[in-house]
Amino acid sequence: MPLIDGGSRITNYIVEKRESTRKAYSTVTTNCQKCSFRIPNLAEGCEYYFRVLAENEFGIGEPAETAEPVRASEAPSPPESLNIMDVTRNSVSLAWPKPEHDGGSKITGYVIEAQRKGTNQWAHITTVKTLDCVVKNLTENEEYTFQVMAVNSAGRSAPRESRPVIIKEQMMLPEFDLRGIYQKTVIAKAGDNIKIEIPVLGRPRPTVTWKKEDQILKQTQRVNYENTATATILTINECIRNDSGQYPLTAKNIVGEVSEVITVQVHDIPGPPTGPIKFDEISSDFVTFSWQPPLNDGGVPISNYVVEIRQTDSTTWTELATTVIRTIFKATRLSTGVEYQFRVKAQNRYGIGPAITSESVVANYPFKVPGPPGTPQVIAVTKETMTISWNEPVTDGGSPILGYHVERKERNSILWQTVSKMLVSGNIFKSTGLTDGIAYEFRVIAENLAGKSKPSKPSEPVFALDPIDPPGKPIPLNITRHAVTLKWTKPEYNGGFKITGYTVEKRDLPNGRWLKANFSNILETEFTVSGLTEDAAYEFRVIARNAGGAVSQPSEPSDAITCKDDIEAPKIRVDAKYKDTLVLKAGEVFRLEADVSGRPPPSMTWTKGEKELEDTAKLEIKIADFSTVLINKDSSRRDGGAYTLTATNPGGFAKHIFNVKVLDRPGPPEGPLAVSEVTAEKCVLSWLPPLDDGGAKIDHYVVEKRETSRLAWTAVATEVPLTKLKVTKLLKGNEYVFRVMAVNKYGVGLPVETSESVKVSERPLPPGKITLLDVTRNSVSLSWEKPEHDGGSRILGYIVEMQSKGSEKWSTCATVKVTEATITGLIQGEEYTFRVSAQNEKGISDPRQLGIPVVAKDLVIPPAFKLLFTTFSVLAGEDLKVDVPFVGRPKPAVFWHKDNVALKQTTRVNAESSENITVLTIKEACKEDVGAYLVKLTNSAGEATETLNIVVLDKPGPPTGPVKVDEVTADSITISWEPPKYDGGSSINNYIVEKRDTSTTTWQIVSATVARTTIKACRLKTGCEYQFRITAENRYGKSTYLTSEPISSGAITARDEVEPPHISMDPKYKDTIVVHAGESFKLEADVHGKPIPSIQWLKGDRELTNTARMEIKSTDFATSLSVKEAIRVDSGQYILLAKNVGPVEITGVTAE
Repeated sequence: MPLIDGGSRITNYIVEKRESTRKAYSTVTTNCQKCSFRIPNLAEGCEYYFRVLAENEFGIGEPAETAEPVRASEAPSPPESLNIMDVTRNSVSLAWPKPEHDGGSKITGYVIEAQRKGTNQWAHITTVKTLDCVVKNLTENEEYTFQVMAVNSAGRSAPRESRPVIIKEQMMLPEFDLRGIYQKTVIAKAGDNIKIEIPVLGRPRPTVTWKKEDQILKQTQRVNYENTATATILTINECIRNDSGQYPLTAKNIVGEVSEVITVQVHDIPGPPTGPIKFDEISSDFVTFSWQPPLNDGGVPISNYVVEIRQTDSTTWTELATTVIRTIFKATRLSTGVEYQFRVKAQNRYGIGPAITSESVVANYPFKVPGPPGTPQVIAVTKETMTISWNEPVTDGGSPILGYHVERKERNSILWQTVSKMLVSGNIFKSTGLTDGIAYEFRVIAENLAGKSKPSKPSEPVFALDPIDPPGKPIPLNITRHAVTLKWTKPEYNGGFKITGYTVEKRDLPNGRWLKANFSNILETEFTVSGLTEDAAYEFRVIARNAGGAVSQPSEPSDAITCKDDIEAPKIRVDAKYKDTLVLKAGEVFRLEADVSGRPPPSMTWTKGEKELEDTAKLEIKIADFSTVLINKDSSRRDGGAYTLTATNPGGFAKHIFNVKVLDRPGPPEGPLAVSEVTAEKCVLSWLPPLDDGGAKIDHYVVEKRETSRLAWTAVATEVPLTKLKVTKLLKGNEYVFRVMAVNKYGVGLPVETSESVKVSERPLPPGKITLLDVTRNSVSLSWEKPEHDGGSRILGYIVEMQSKGSEKWSTCATVKVTEATITGLIQGEEYTFRVSAQNEKGISDPRQLGIPVVAKDLVIPPAFKLLFTTFSVLAGEDLKVDVPFVGRPKPAVFWHKDNVALKQTTRVNAESSENITVLTIKEACKEDVGAYLVKLTNSAGEATETLNIVVLDKPGPPTGPVKVDEVTADSITISWEPPKYDGGSSINNYIVEKRDTSTTTWQIVSATVARTTIKACRLKTGCEYQFRITAENRYGKSTYLTSEPISSGAITARDEVEPPHISMDPKYKDTIVVHAGESFKLEADVHGKPIPSIQWLKGDRELTNTARMEIKSTDFATSLSVKEAIRVDSGQYILLAKNVGPVEITGVTAE
């Protein structure tokens, strides 16, 4: 109720509502008697504002309104079902659908409760916002029932219960759910993305693997598969035709294994038709061509082909047909003689594939002009006529020969004349009207429907002369199964000219044609016709030709001749001089000749030893049918020996041996050339006589020598009668090669050399002075000098011997290749004598003995250093290794100290010691390594110390602060500092001082060559605050900075020099500056004053600044104002104002 009723009882209440999205209230009731009211007919889910107004007899009061909107809603309906999705031995997976009705308010979550069998109590499990939930930590083999309730702002829904479920592990054979893949086949277009998702059932969760055909599927960025909790997903991005195929997949768990095969078909446009394009028919106005279907049809049938054409002189293709079904096409309406090119593309339902292009083709008749006829032959001649014949062309061009044109010309003319008045139908023509004694040539042209052929080759020139008589009848001289040798007589009348040759013709019996049997001109009246068939019968005839070009009639044919061998065993006949050995001198020519008979003519070979001889430039072999000759030029000893001629035919064989002896220089002596009894100056050579004495007795031998360092040979002895020689006067230590040559009456033979060089040497001299290096209680160390002379041969080693005191026996105690040795195994306190011998390849030198006996006992030596210097420097970052050699017996203990503290060994700094040296190693040296290092040696004989100074060369440390301010004026500040504590091992060259106005971040160099530790920074601006920084520099670089505190250039002191501002300008600026519109002008002035004045440019009362057309430039002592493209408003008075602590100076310039 209202706190104030207006002095009159409240009669009723008015209730109003408005939707939150509207501004106007609507009345719900005007006569509410209570302080509560149920408002019906609200829109579910809408938000409303409500207000209540009280009313008494005096009127309606002020309203009371809800502060927040109220949503019209109620508790939601329960989910339709609660499904058990999965069960394990300790959990259950639940899922449910959204409620059909959310009660008008958003579902904010779901409450899950569980009830164990045997209890009436529901236990709260969890509250979730999703439509599924996994309930964990359940008791195995217990039975549970679950319920879910939806929650919104109005409350909870009624519960929805699940079926009872027993908690235990589920076991199920794997199974693929392929209902979503029709006939287990996936079809896609090339370029598309393929995603195959197959639900997988089975408990425990199966392992799924994919294959492509019979290979494990190789996963790439484009092709891969993914296994989720309930499915396996194969993804192929931007698929291509090669992705088509069988994809077997296998699911496997402990229960079993199942497999399925998914077929993927990727369809695409087809590939190019299979070429080449074949031209089946070519005519003057059409072309028929064909091709083969594409090897790749894109996965779907080819629907049609697209055929295009272009003339080869154009780049534009024109469609001839787009619906060609078959793989053959006839292109019509072509222009005769024009060259065309065609291309064909296959098309399927996915589009048109790439084209295949034909070769160029000319639209023309399907036949060509014939080829040229054969070369004409003159077959009959008189002084007025000639008859010629020719063979048909090799090709008729595809159209029958209509006839021939015959042309002739005189031999010395270049003009051909047609002598056939009409087409000659046969291939024989008689040309008349010739001039007696003139030589003529003929040629023939064939013609068909396509036109005339090229002319034939011209005939041989033939003179127009009366014919000569035919030769005599040919008579066979020799008949074999494949050849016949014929002989005939010359013509009785030669036609007035010399006979220049014959032509032999043959004819197969009984009905063969006459054919030419020779392929080169026959000059003699004898010829062998070869290439005949065994047991075949032939006739032969001969035609003569004279120098005038006249050709005779053929001779009378020979009798019938049958080709078969008339067998007669070979026989060889030689001159009587070849019965004995043929003797000649080297350089002469010898000739071996023989006549051979036999039928058929025997084949002949020359051999020497077991090698068959061949015709060469030096050895010439000539073989005719029944004779042979061997000629050897420039004979040498190697050409001597037995030459065998062998003649063979089917009747047998015959041999004859020719013996040839060539008198020559002897061969090399028989090796090896042995060297013995070698000393420092001599040696003995021995050898055997040569196997080849050159056909004459060996008179003597020549012996030569050569130093291996030279190329020239020198004679040792030139007339050695025996096969042995003692060589003297050799140079000790030199290496020699020797050679020996035999001599007979024909000259000096070839040499035999020593296989290896011979070094002339002897035993070396004894070693030089022997030095005792060290003695212990059981060992002695010796060294010695090399021998003064090594005997001419390299020292191979040294033999060390020792002798105990009281013994006369020397025993070898060491064999070494160097000039020092340590002998161990000695007896303490015993006295020993030692000696050393040198050895080379000639033997062992005399020994050199140690001057004094040695007693085996330990030496006692106080420690001592062997240092050359004690200061070491290293560049920073580099490694340093300090070797400190020392002596001392027994071995001293080594101690290192730095700055009076034992050196701490690290991986970077460490010291190692051996018998006679200690090494300090510092890696990546830095300034911490600088200092004095003390090395101490101690043994039973005493101790020794040495101080080493290590200097690390580096950039210096920063100058030592703080920066002191020694003096401040209006325009200067004097500062000072201390040198760096660490100078980097090198003297400080200079300091670099920089300043910074604290209102900026930019540092400016005051000076880079400050030699002392103080500087006065001048030309500062009064009242500005500055900061300074200083860096030290040595030869190795700059230090880090020492930075000062900010310092102000303070008030002027009595020492400050003050100069009021002063402006100086060119006198021209005292007059008005006149410029035209669009021109530019510039005002300049010099400004002076101490401290440096500040500068302002004014126009009227306004301070000028830089703009697009106006530019102001000012330095400490000058200023300028530039105006580009002046306009009227730029006229007026420009004021330059300069001011500092002194009086202000103002200068005015008027511009118009």
